[in-house]
Amino acid sequence: MDKERIRLDDLKRETPFSVPEGYFDKLPQIIQSRIPLEPVRKPVIGWSWQRSVALVSAMALILVLVWVTVPERQGSLGKEPLSGVSNASIIDYLEEQNVSYYDLSEHKVVQKAFETDSTVLFYLDGLDDEVLRQQLQETVSVAETI
Repeated sequence: MDKERIRLDDLKRETPFSVPEGYFDKLPQIIQSRIPLEPVRKPVIGWSWQRSVALVSAMALILVLVWVTVPERQGSLGKEPLSGVSNASIIDYLEEQNVSYYDLSEHKVVQKAFETDSTVLFYLDGLDDEVLRQQLQETVSVAETI
């Protein structure tokens, strides 16, 4: 093998291929002429008056369902809504609902009402002596354990 190096300066500077005159000016037109034109597509689903009626009825149904299921807001009851209800009726209602005085005493309004001795004595008046003794024993046992 010949180990002689090839030098680029020694090579001929000829272009082996020839290009027709104006070839690159016409090339984009040639390429675009080969691309097939797509026909204008019609939408698969057309809009008709039946669809409009169906849309309006569906929206009306949703509106009716929301109107029926959303609860109405209750307005203000006024300054003293329980002024016409007797104390005995309120106590009877609370007893039916199994609400004790202890449950009510967690609220500041009730605690303030029980600050005076006369209010406490009024509610203790109707209790049986046995119930009072039992409450006192439970209170003492809790105090002793602390």
